[in-house]
Amino acid sequence: MTEITAQPPPSKKRVVTTPRQPPPKTFSERVLDSELEITGILSLICFAAYYAGSPVARKALFLSYQAGPDAYNKGWDDVYFVAFWVVAFTFLRAVIMKFFYHPLGLLTGIKPFSKRQRFAEQGFMFTIYTVSWITGMYIIYNSPYWLNTSQFWIDYPHILLPRLTKYYYLMQISFWFQQLYTIQMEKPRKDHLAMVSHHFITITLLITSYYSNFTRIGNAVLCCMDLADILLSFAKMLRYLQLTTLCDIAFAAFALAWPITRHGFFTCIIWATAFEPPKYMNMVWEPEKGRYFTPTTQKIYLGLFVVLDVIMIYWFSMIVRVVVRVIRGQNAEDTRSDDEDEDENEHPVDSKKKN
Repeated sequence: MTEITAQPPPSKKRVVTTPRQPPPKTFSERVLDSELEITGILSLICFAAYYAGSPVARKALFLSYQAGPDAYNKGWDDVYFVAFWVVAFTFLRAVIMKFFYHPLGLLTGIKPFSKRQRFAEQGFMFTIYTVSWITGMYIIYNSPYWLNTSQFWIDYPHILLPRLTKYYYLMQISFWFQQLYTIQMEKPRKDHLAMVSHHFITITLLITSYYSNFTRIGNAVLCCMDLADILLSFAKMLRYLQLTTLCDIAFAAFALAWPITRHGFFTCIIWATAFEPPKYMNMVWEPEKGRYFTPTTQKIYLGLFVVLDVIMIYWFSMIVRVVVRVIRGQNAEDTRSDDEDEDENEHPVDSKKKN
């Protein structure tokens, strides 16, 4: 007879789980984490070098080529000023976001960090575009080319610039270089290629118009672009604050301003560039006299303007899709929002267009 012995129940093995480790940070993420410290140190080094008597630091901090009480020429030393302000804008962006818009977001109930970061990014853009537009409008309103495109060409070349105009133009160049850095470091958006193309064209137009003494038309183009950016950033901020009705109103204002400024006024500038120059100036290549506008350079400028306009038409088609959503009773959620990890029910108005 076989003896049957009771077997003890199998012991339950204790499963030890380890917390999931976050993926290692990318180079871009590490740079962004230290962005404030890096740019702050670089800025302090520049100031320290200036007080130590460095001529290079002086060129980085102050305008070069003063030719009169309120008149400045242009030259290669302007590169130092632009380079400093690329760093300075990056520093100011980090400071304004961390010490103003992040606390403001917390104060107004935006708790998730990712959402608050987006709010802070749009807050900085709203701030910088507002300052830029007000300054640009002040310059153009007090100029001979206010609502008069013929003054783009009359008495060309316009070599000497008032102090404020030179500050404005060089800082615009710096800002757009800084924006090119920003979109490369941050998470790519759905229209990343269009953004990069737009920024390269903008920088090209700014640099060449500055060098070839066409800052008047550059000022006009910038003023056409900035207003829509102000309204868009403001609408996004309202969306993050969950002020849905105000967001829709702000977006409606943006959707109205865009075709008027970016397609209406900008088309007038393209038309003026195509047909007015022969009436008011000799289109000859005389670099020694500051003249760079010929039929060939005219075609290059027109080509860049048209490409820029095509990109904006592409963005405007997406704006129309959002307007249709609003008309149907839905909220102003941009169809071009990037696929980021958002909390449930977060639908930011996240247009990716720039000026």
